[in-house]
Order: sequence, then structure tokens, then C-alpha cells
Amino acid sequence: MAKAQKSLPAREDIPKELTWKLEDIFASDQEWEQEWTKVKELLSKFDVFQGTLHKGSENLYQLLQLQDQVSDRLSRLYTYAHMRYDQDTTNSFYQAMNGKAENLITQASSTMSFITPEILKLDVSALGQYLDEHEGLRLYKHTLDEINRQRPHVLSEKEEALLAEASEVTDNPSQTFSMLNNADLTFPTVEDENGNQVDLTHGRYINFLESKDQQVRQNAFKAMYDTYGSLKNTFASTLQGGVVKKDNFYAKIRNYDSARQAALNKNNIPEKVYDNLIEAIHEGLPLLQRYIALRKKVLDIQELHMYDLYTPLVKDIDMSFSYEQAQTTITEALQPLGDDYLNVMKRAFSERWIDVEENKGKRSGAYSSGAYSTNPYILMNWQDNLNNLFTLTHELGHSMHSYYTHKHQHTAMGTIQSL
Repeated sequence: MAKAQKSLPAREDIPKELTWKLEDIFASDQEWEQEWTKVKELLSKFDVFQGTLHKGSENLYQLLQLQDQVSDRLSRLYTYAHMRYDQDTTNSFYQAMNGKAENLITQASSTMSFITPEILKLDVSALGQYLDEHEGLRLYKHTLDEINRQRPHVLSEKEEALLAEASEVTDNPSQTFSMLNNADLTFPTVEDENGNQVDLTHGRYINFLESKDQQVRQNAFKAMYDTYGSLKNTFASTLQGGVVKKDNFYAKIRNYDSARQAALNKNNIPEKVYDNLIEAIHEGLPLLQRYIALRKKVLDIQELHMYDLYTPLVKDIDMSFSYEQAQTTITEALQPLGDDYLNVMKRAFSERWIDVEENKGKRSGAYSSGAYSTNPYILMNWQDNLNNLFTLTHELGHSMHSYYTHKHQHTAMGTIQSL
């Protein structure tokens, strides 16, 4: 009988050097708690500004400065909490910490909800005069321009406060999905091409799809989606009731024609740009179809399925990369970007900005995260394959973008866009 592969390690069994060093944000959980209390107390300072913005540019400047300070400290709190939670979503202590961070963000949003409506009460000419007379305020010109652009969709101070208070409830479906997907779902074992019974996980799934054996690929695909299918009604209800209806509600109440328009307007993207993108994709479909036909021919299979799209077309080439090999490959590939870029990027490896290994309860996938005043951090669920090499390179690109933006731009101008 084939021997089952060892299950995923527990979080505490992951070597320290392969975990991210969140102590650079807060030295301990106790320090995080102390900062949470300080930021909560800081929220009371907003009261003195309410109803005063018409009195002069200095009041507006001081208010925006306070907003920046609170927002950055909130971001540090949330970054630490959500990454502690993501490293093991079954850990009840960090579940509570993450919830506590989200609760404080909701309180802060409610407290600061008067700012945008009150700014919009000022005449455009008055705002222009403020910018002319106050040099420090000019740093916030983009912020003020964005607020003015959103004028048709901003509600009264009371209504904005209510929406801010409701955000913790309306965002709950995303948390529900995260718990189901990362903490509660368990997948069966799958027999690999060598006859070994291997525990199927989010991270290992791509390894099965890259197998040369179509039956292995099919079995892994079926095992993955049968597991999701067992909860299809729960997932569908969470998406429809908690996400789709929420987006439609906010779009309607903020005077948008649709949820799509609302989503695009957040980043000032005209709907026509989105439509053009879809049209361009449709125009390119014949090329994709040619590639699919070629893949079917090269693989010499009668019917091509979704689980056949990842297996390599070239035989007898080892496309596996250890994490150490990936570091070398990435560093060599990025030599043209110069020594400064490479030296910063190497810090991601040596200073533990990356959480590398998959473990029980860890959030699936990969991302780059961080706050304005912290290092950028990367979550991975490393597998020794080309796909993970590409993913790590991609996330390092996000992290380097964040690093240089935060180093050279004030927080008011430091928005990170991702295409």
C-alpha cells in the first residue's frame, strides 16, 4: 500500500528563518495592545475640528495632518494583526486581534466621517484660496481634488457616519469566506504519478496540475472542486447576499448608476476603458484558441480540460526551483535594475520580509502587504516549481514599488495602484 505523505506542518514547526519578522512592526502582542489603546484615545482629538473648517486654512491643514497620523498608526495596527491572523487562521487569539483592529478602523471611520462632507461645504474658491495661502496644505491638493471629484456621491455627515458604522457588518461575508476557505475546508489525499498518497492543499494543487499524468491531474482537479462543491450553497449565499447585494446597495445609496460604475470610479476609471478592455480580450480570443488547439496536439490527448492547462509541453526538463535557488535566479534576472534596487530587494530575504512555507491554517495564495511606515511584507505558500518562482518575483515587484513610493512620497501622494 502506498504510504501517505506527511500532512502540513503546524505553524510552530516552521523554521524561524522561513517566517516573516513582524516584530519589526511591534516587538510583542502587548506592545500592539498598548498602541491600540493610544490610537483609540487619539480619536477624541477630531472633535475640536468639527464645524471649524470654514474658519481658515490652518484648521484644515491641522485636521488633515491628524488624519494622516491616525491613518498610518491604524494601518500599522491592522497590518500586524491581519498578518498574524493570516499565518494561521485557526489561531483564536489572532482571530480576536484581527477583529479588534477592524473594530477600531470602523470607529475611526465613523469619527472621521464628517471630514469629507465638511470640506465639500466650502466653496471651490475658498479651497483655492486656502491652497494659495498655506504652503503645507498644497501637499494635500490631490486629496482635495479627489474629494471634490466625489462630490456627487458624498452624503450628509449623519449619513456618512451611519455608513461608516455599518462597514464592520457589511464586510463580514469576506471574513466568512476566509474562515471557510483557509481554516475549515479540508481536502482529501490524491495519488501522485509515483503512487504516493499526498495530502491535497491549496499550495500543492498546482504541483498536481503540472503532473505529466493526466489521470493525476484529473483526480486532483476533481478532489479540489468536489470539496468546494460540497459547500456550493453556502458560498453562493455568501457571495450573493453579502457581496453582490452590498455592492448594489452602496452604489444606489451613493447615486451611482451601477455597482460597476461605483467600483471603477473609486480609481477614476471611465466605464468606457473597462468596455474597451473587454473588447480587446474578445479580439484576442482566436490567438488563445490557437494556443489551446496546439496544447491539445502537443499533449496528444483527445479532449483538453481545465486541468490540462498547466502541465509543461516540453518533456525531460526539470522546472523545479527550491526557495534558495529562486532567490539566486531572481537576483540574477533583475541585475539590469541596478545595485540600489538589488540591495533593497536582498533585504527582503535577509531581513525576513517573506513568510515562505505553507502550514496548517495559513491563508492561501500570495500577496504583498504593509503599512506606510513599515517594511513591505510578502505571504507565500512555497512549492518548488516555476509558478512559485514567478509568483515570488511578482510579489517582490509590488513590495519594491511600495518601498520606493513610501520612501520618496508623502502619504497623501503615496497611493499604490495595481493593474
